[in-house]
Amino acid sequence: MSALIRYAIDLTRYHFQKRQGELALYGTWYGDKARPCLVVVPTNHIGHDRCRPLVITIDDAWQWNPDDTDAMPETNAAMVQQFLDVNGMDFGNMRSAMRVVSLIHDHLGDLISIPPKASLARVVADVLQVDHDTGKETHAEIIDRV
Repeated sequence: MSALIRYAIDLTRYHFQKRQGELALYGTWYGDKARPCLVVVPTNHIGHDRCRPLVITIDDAWQWNPDDTDAMPETNAAMVQQFLDVNGMDFGNMRSAMRVVSLIHDHLGDLISIPPKASLARVVADVLQVDHDTGKETHAEIIDRV
């Protein structure tokens, strides 16, 4: 019996995608509740098993806002350094880290504008209606939003 594999992030479905040099940024949805998020990945690792994304959910976006006095730049810097390291990027170069942080800062407004994720529909039944007077048949599908 095969188990159903569920992913927290599906980069084949996104609201927007931006590329900036060696980085790609996706505006997409995260988790079972499909919360809007920004996902940063190295462009040369997209689709590979060894790609480890940096995810900023809409609920945590305030931590990245440079104008928020409660923002957490030290924590963010550690996350960016780890992201660069696990993806084999130049984590010792401060410019690499600043490019990631700048990409995130530049798109925080875009994160807020991501609409709710469109639900997927699946067919759960077929309906065949026959008009007994005319013999006309009407076919329809009953769908369930997943």
